[in-house]
Amino acid sequence: MLTRRRALGLALLPAFIRDSRAFAESDLKITRVEPMVLRIGNRRDIVCARVETAGGLHGWGEGTTPPNVSPVLAQIRTLGKLIQGERAWDVEKLWRKMYITEENSLGGTLFAAISAIDIALWDIVAKQLSVPLYKLLGGKVHDRIRIYASYRWGNISRTRDAYFQRTRELIAEGATAGKWDPFGAYPGPDRQLSTAVLNEVREMVRGVREAGPNFDICVEAHGKFNMATAGRIIKMLEPFDPFFLEEPIPPESVEAMAALQRSTNIPIATGEGLQSHFNYRELLARQAARILQPDVARTGGITAMKKIAAMADANYVVFAPHNPNGPICTAASIHVAASSPNFLIMEEGNTQTGQYNQIFKGGWKASLASWEIPETPGHGADLSSDFVKEYRVNL
Repeated sequence: MLTRRRALGLALLPAFIRDSRAFAESDLKITRVEPMVLRIGNRRDIVCARVETAGGLHGWGEGTTPPNVSPVLAQIRTLGKLIQGERAWDVEKLWRKMYITEENSLGGTLFAAISAIDIALWDIVAKQLSVPLYKLLGGKVHDRIRIYASYRWGNISRTRDAYFQRTRELIAEGATAGKWDPFGAYPGPDRQLSTAVLNEVREMVRGVREAGPNFDICVEAHGKFNMATAGRIIKMLEPFDPFFLEEPIPPESVEAMAALQRSTNIPIATGEGLQSHFNYRELLARQAARILQPDVARTGGITAMKKIAAMADANYVVFAPHNPNGPICTAASIHVAASSPNFLIMEEGNTQTGQYNQIFKGGWKASLASWEIPETPGHGADLSSDFVKEYRVNL
């Protein structure tokens, strides 16, 4: 009777658990970590890591942080030697090992390398279990990933009429939200914006709002301004009800950002440059932003990004992944977003995705409004040897 019950119980288990005997510990032993640079679409110098295991599985990660290329490649090689011989199963352990071992040299280069390797490890584990990655991160909360069109206004006239017309075109193409930086070149050392430019931007934003009463306007400021100018920008934008204002001041001063957020109901967005989940604590504690923008290639990969999403959720804050990089970052961010209840929207980033059908195993299913979530094992992005040969560059 006991044997029959056990047999029945095993039959009810998911296939990947029933077949766990096939998961020899040695199969996921890391044998090689190879960094490389690809040039795909309009994103140059995409830094990737290919992690191989003894059982023949491989995973792809990305740690693109322009303009740092050669230093990230060197750091991936260093970390690759550190984790060689370890098990790809142990993602959390390996993240901590890479972080602690190199903590005397913390910086963007290190976290880009950790990100690339971490994403590849998650890819391997999901492939080994034959499931799409989001199922390992808590399952699917969102059926599609909403995006905002990124910098699709182009070099048009800086007038109300031009922005009205272009926004109408974007809406007709399916866009429901869009982001651009309307402020032009970086100001002088005083970080001031002239009244003339402020008035010009007002009319551009007016054109977008009048063209799309329900269109979500995302305004980027690239941390260019001082507090006085940021206050004027906020006052100018408020009548147009923007979806968010991204980094109106440099992000280094959490206290200053918090003061701006308290001054307005416009959600302030920030966080693209922060490294690791540890550095989001103060931002959340001071309620300095209502939208967090972690970048999976800068903050420590999927392991850190999932924790950032959870920290934000505990503080009733949403997150909108920063996504200006390549297809592997896009794939990784999609899976974290799909499995996180407080996901809001994602940056479109790369607007030239002609090669993505060769990269995403189930095809690249996208519109200007949203993306489908890959359902193939792993994160869904894989690069064939022929693809690598065509797009790889040696630096």
